[in-house]
Amino acid sequence: MIKEIKGYHVLIGLLVFFAIIIAVNAIFLTQAVRTFRGEDEPRSYIQGINYNDTLERREAQAELGWTAVSRVGAAGVRLEITDADGQGVTGLMMEARLRHPADSGLDIPLSLLGDGPGVYTAGVSIPAGRWTLVVSTPAGPPFEMEQEIWLQ
Repeated sequence: MIKEIKGYHVLIGLLVFFAIIIAVNAIFLTQAVRTFRGEDEPRSYIQGINYNDTLERREAQAELGWTAVSRVGAAGVRLEITDADGQGVTGLMMEARLRHPADSGLDIPLSLLGDGPGVYTAGVSIPAGRWTLVVSTPAGPPFEMEQEIWLQ
């Protein structure tokens, strides 16, 4: 026996359909906000205000004529910095880290130590995957570099 579909059946069906859609969207939205906050730099506004300082540091670094070559493996990082005359640059105090492209909680801080003229090394276990080597000098001669790395 076939029952007749009345108006309130259609209304209940539509309300249930849209309730399911809204519930699924709310779950997805909650999970998205909890797992990725959407910003790469924690103080991006301040970084934008200080952008002229960044440009001045980059210009001063270019005038020095330094060249940096890095080698990254599963056992650590080796960075060689030479000046315009090809001599190793020594005595730099550097901040360095391996930045994970998707989750800053997985970043690996590095302690680069002098290991000869212009050579700085950090022994650290690095998991396979994609990384960005970020090196800078907080004080002294300006030096910044970023290099994309893929370890297998």
